[in-house]
Amino acid sequence: MPNQKNIEIVEKLKEKVVGAKSLVFAEFQGISANVANDLRAAMKEAEADVQVAKNTLLKIALKENKIDTGEMEEDLKNTTMTIFSYGDAIAPLKALTEFAKKFESFKIKAGWVEGKYANAQQLDTLSKLPGREQLLGQIVGTMKSPISGFVNVLGGNQRKLVYALKAIAEKKG
Repeated sequence: MPNQKNIEIVEKLKEKVVGAKSLVFAEFQGISANVANDLRAAMKEAEADVQVAKNTLLKIALKENKIDTGEMEEDLKNTTMTIFSYGDAIAPLKALTEFAKKFESFKIKAGWVEGKYANAQQLDTLSKLPGREQLLGQIVGTMKSPISGFVNVLGGNQRKLVYALKAIAEKKG
């Protein structure tokens, strides 16, 4: 029979899973409390939340949110830190991979991004993608380019007329 504390933890985890766009599971054994606090601060900036809970409670919360934990079974062993991303699904991955490069004892195990399981290699690949804001900027720039070219073409005849009139005025004056 589960105790009240574990029931409350599972409920909190379920709420976080429902609101999260991505989940990342990491092994954090061997990092100090100060380093963990630095990680929490970095994740807060990236609109993410860090939670450490027992793997069995995390599995229960995931299953109750209809997430298949079969693929994650091997990843949810040992000490597991879960990062819940609420804003951009990829932004926390960038910070986590930088963090993992600094501290060898911190390892990204796997994750759940936009409804799909991703192993550590796939998460590393995703972390190298540009952020949402940068992608939107690139799309707008790409869409703007043909329009700017068209405006320049239409303005070309007017410019040529102005240059011709200026040359005639200089010639006469």
